[in-house]
Amino acid sequence: MNHDATRSPERAAFGALSALLLAPVIAQGVWHPLQHVFGSAGSASAITWAALAVAAVVVLLQLVLPRRKLALSLALGSLVAVAARVAGSLGLPGLLTLICVDVATAFLVQWLLPQLPTSLDGLGKRHRLLTGLYVVLALAAVVSMARVSVFIGDPTRVDQQVVPGEKFLETHSCLTAYVHAAKLSQQRVDNLYAEQWWHGAHGLPPLPAGVENPYRPFLLDYYAYPPPFLLIMAPLAPLAGDFPAQRALWFGINGLLLAVGLWILARWVDGPGSHRVLLLAPVFLGSLPVLGTLQIGNFQIAVVMLSILAMVAFHQDRNVIGGALLAFAILSKISPGIFGVYLLAQRRFRSAAWTAGFGVFFLLLSLLLHGVSPIQSFLTYTLTRISSGEAFSFLAEGQFNVLTNMSLFGFPFKLQLLGVAVSDPWTVARRLGRIYSVVLVLLAFFAAYRQGDRRTQALTWMSLLVLSALQSPFAPGYVIIGLLWAITLLAVEVQSARGAVTLLVLWIVLTIVPHLSVSLLGIFSILQSAVTIGVPIWLIIHKRFP
Repeated sequence: MNHDATRSPERAAFGALSALLLAPVIAQGVWHPLQHVFGSAGSASAITWAALAVAAVVVLLQLVLPRRKLALSLALGSLVAVAARVAGSLGLPGLLTLICVDVATAFLVQWLLPQLPTSLDGLGKRHRLLTGLYVVLALAAVVSMARVSVFIGDPTRVDQQVVPGEKFLETHSCLTAYVHAAKLSQQRVDNLYAEQWWHGAHGLPPLPAGVENPYRPFLLDYYAYPPPFLLIMAPLAPLAGDFPAQRALWFGINGLLLAVGLWILARWVDGPGSHRVLLLAPVFLGSLPVLGTLQIGNFQIAVVMLSILAMVAFHQDRNVIGGALLAFAILSKISPGIFGVYLLAQRRFRSAAWTAGFGVFFLLLSLLLHGVSPIQSFLTYTLTRISSGEAFSFLAEGQFNVLTNMSLFGFPFKLQLLGVAVSDPWTVARRLGRIYSVVLVLLAFFAAYRQGDRRTQALTWMSLLVLSALQSPFAPGYVIIGLLWAITLLAVEVQSARGAVTLLVLWIVLTIVPHLSVSLLGIFSILQSAVTIGVPIWLIIHKRFP
């Protein structure tokens, strides 16, 4: 280990923060799958806090005794794991889980500290007030991640979910749709998208009497993704029939992918002040939209990460990796397809060709594993229903559905909710959607010719990704994740109190869930949608943050 890194309190503290943030993610991602093999033991709360204890001990030893061998911290971490296993009656699954956390934390700190930029050194002394505020936010992120991990391990602990008291989040899991669709594809049913297979899903008829919900306490969600997306379900296949274990593993995979994506982009971005991107990564990770998306298991986080990492790979002339990542992202959620327009406009034909080639490969693999019916059904049945909004007929029903829709398609329904007369909101929404699509393509062409440094390029990619996701008739709050990530990059430019306040207000508007009357909440929802659409457009057109 680079001893200079351990002597830097800022780098040491950031390394410790990273380890503590990831410890609950690793623990829950491992614990339930191990219980699937060895049997149940212990509680989600006990395993989460024990994982934090193990990580804290390992980090402390790595920092206090940097010249000692890695084996020492591993051994003492294992002793803590054994003690926690006995004290918490965690059984063999708990012991193995904590040992995994021990090993992962030890190697993470050993590798991470020398990689951290020296620009972090001395920040604590130069900015004491900001450092104090950052410590509070960082600790809040650790606690929030730990709480959500408890709910992942034990869905009865609704007091630990991201927004306690919010009934929808207590029973909603997007992963139910993915797992159910994978099951239907294995059964080779005719049209796995047909509503007859999805009774009990939001907006569809309830399950027939006597039919048990295999995902309880979570309600079945509807699946509207392209069939190649189901390829990503392979790691969950050995846990078939054990949804809690699948949910926990999915949480762990997405949480680690998020951390990897944040790290790679933060180190790729260069220029003065770029260390701020790295510093704000834990705050971003602990934000309400990110934690909420991890909790419900939506694939949006992975799509954002894969798409941005693909563009970084293209920028580094690593077209094979970039093509594979972008092709899978496009075939998973369609919206990253805007980068195809972007690449062609930039005449990056090799990058586009690798993407197309991997797209064909994933399609063929999907055909081989799932047959022709899913792809045929998606193209002839589901795709038109998505574009017209028919697949999201529920979005006009109920205040929650209307207010949580961030897309331009949802504006007529919000106006109608506020008492504004809209003769036919569906017709108006479809017209707005068509206009929006044209504007989006024009913005992609404009963005392709925009010059700038790496950070500017990343801001452009994130903006396009957000705007493309908003093209869907129903775009829940998780589509703003790319915009929140962009705010951490904008922080590099802040040189005044005015700029800092502007970003802070923008962050608050995008992340808070105010308790207001229906009329005020409708106005606030319109404001959020306008900001979510307007800010990315502004970032593409303008070059600097004021």
